[in-house]
Amino acid sequence: KKKTGRSFLIAALLVAAIGGGLFGLHAWEKRELQREAEIISARSQDLLRTNLTAYYQGRWYRLREGLETYLILGIDKFSERLDTVSEGDLVNDLQSDFLMLMVVDRDLENYTALHINRDTMAEINRLGYSGQKTGSVTQQLALSHTYGSGGKDSCRNSAQAVSRYLFDVPIEHYYAVTMDAIPLLTDLAGGVPVHVEDDLTSVDPDMKPGTDIILHGEQALKFVRSRMTVADGTNLNRMSRQREFIDSLYNRLTDKLRNNERFALTLANSLADYSTSDLITDELAQLADRLKSYSFSGIQTIAGETREGPVHIEFYPDEEALRKQVINLFFEPEQ
Repeated sequence: KKKTGRSFLIAALLVAAIGGGLFGLHAWEKRELQREAEIISARSQDLLRTNLTAYYQGRWYRLREGLETYLILGIDKFSERLDTVSEGDLVNDLQSDFLMLMVVDRDLENYTALHINRDTMAEINRLGYSGQKTGSVTQQLALSHTYGSGGKDSCRNSAQAVSRYLFDVPIEHYYAVTMDAIPLLTDLAGGVPVHVEDDLTSVDPDMKPGTDIILHGEQALKFVRSRMTVADGTNLNRMSRQREFIDSLYNRLTDKLRNNERFALTLANSLADYSTSDLITDELAQLADRLKSYSFSGIQTIAGETREGPVHIEFYPDEEALRKQVINLFFEPEQ
């Protein structure tokens, strides 16, 4: 398409030069360049919506090969709620309070985590009885999981909403886990050390500001879940604590994986009753085992601002910064 476009442009320039002289050519070229700029600007709004290629800041990019994507969802209910999931339901009360996209690069043998604000305003599909889209609505990303039964259909709906938000980059797999898995994970890791920045004594007297503690069991759930009574009460503050917890948990679990060949399977089996995924236990164990030899590039966040909405807190990304971030995470320049 690019070659055809260039050939057409050259031919058009020759016709303009012959028919109207250099002055006409200059005026035509100026209009055409302006029109092309407008087209490119419009396409940049839909940055990645054409055959996994992107035009960004004067260059064409293509989706990198060897990438795997896994959307991790932290559901704001406990595991017994999963027992009541009925695939015929159109709506449910399971919100995704935590969203993180893992981008795994098989070729470079590394992976990156993209932490996504649950308050992000995005286009979300409404689902009908067959699980098909019946319309869409702009709401917090956390609410994407409330459409459907709360099971796999809701996970797929969340993945589609996140994909659309990230300019349609493909999301291949999902893994949703309920909040009561956090104490289990913490204890499997042998405790998770953190530094307490804010005053969390309203939820636990040991969580005084400026202290270093090792979280165990239910303590970890309070640390990552508390919001309303902590600091400014925003999700941005809670996300900061979640990232600290994940960094520390990652280090602990990685040590366990490296020192115990069966720990990956133990981990996957332990979380089975708390999770919903398109991957079976053995696949999850194999993934965990593979990632222990990969390098971790850290956790990225998305720049933007939080606003007071008519009903809920709303987060809006810096669109240009998000485009650049998506290009850097998923794409490479075309040759």
